[in-house]
Amino acid sequence: MKLHYEHYGNSDNPALVLLHGWGMNSQVWQPLIEPLAQDFHLTLIDLPGLGASREYPQPYGRDAVIDALLAVAPAKASWIGWSLGGQLALALAAKAPERVERLVMLASNPCFVQREGWSEGMSQDTYQGFAQALQQNAAKTLTRFIMLQVQGAEAARPCLKQLKAVLAAQQEPATALAESLVLLEEDERLSLAQLAQPLLMLFGAEDQLVPAAAADACKAIRPETEIRVYAGAGHVPFLSHPEVLLADLLDFLQAGAS
Repeated sequence: MKLHYEHYGNSDNPALVLLHGWGMNSQVWQPLIEPLAQDFHLTLIDLPGLGASREYPQPYGRDAVIDALLAVAPAKASWIGWSLGGQLALALAAKAPERVERLVMLASNPCFVQREGWSEGMSQDTYQGFAQALQQNAAKTLTRFIMLQVQGAEAARPCLKQLKAVLAAQQEPATALAESLVLLEEDERLSLAQLAQPLLMLFGAEDQLVPAAAADACKAIRPETEIRVYAGAGHVPFLSHPEVLLADLLDFLQAGAS
C-alpha cells in the first residue's frame, strides 16, 4: 500500500512527522510548515484513502494503517497528530515505541466515542448518525463536519475558509472517506496510560468535537502529560492561534532535540 508523503526542511535536522485528521489531507498543516521546517526535517503523510493517498487497506483497520505509516516514516521521529491523526500517532507509539521520540496530540482524544467510563467524547447516537449521513451524502456531511471544527471559536470565518481551501485544492475526492471513519471507534486509553515517551496534549476550549473536559480526563489517566487548553479555540487551534501554539510546540519538541 503506497501512501503519499512530502518532506520539508533540512534532512540533517531532527525528524518530525505530521499526521492530519479525518476527511482532510496534509495541506491543512500549511501555516506550520515553514516555521517548523526551520528547525526540523518534516514528513507530512496523507492517511490511507485520504488526500493524495489513493490506496487503503480492506478492511480498513488501525493496525494496517499504522504499518503503512511506519513504512514511509523516518526510523525515529517526533510525531504531531491532529484529531484522528493524534489518536493514530498514540497507537503507533504503543505498537512501535522505538520509532517515536516525542508525541504531540492536537485537538485529539484517546477515545472519540463515549463508552462506559468515558463521557469525554461524542455520543454513540451522534457518531452513528454521522456515519449514516456520510453514506447518504458524503460532500454535504464533510462540509458540516468542517463547520463543526470552527463553531463557537475565535476567527471562525477565516479558519473555515482555510479548511475549505484545503479540500478544494484536492485534485480528486478521497477514496476512503466512509471507510476511514471506523478508526474513530478505537479506544486508546490503555496506550495513553502506558505511553513511555514525553507527551504534549493541546486542546481548544470551544472544541465541539473533542470536549475540553478530555484534558482533565487524560491527565487523570497519565499525570505526567503536559496539557495546554487554548481559550477561544475550536478544533483547529493551529489555524486560529498559530503563534502561541507554535511557541508551545517548539518548547516541547526542542526539549528533546539533539
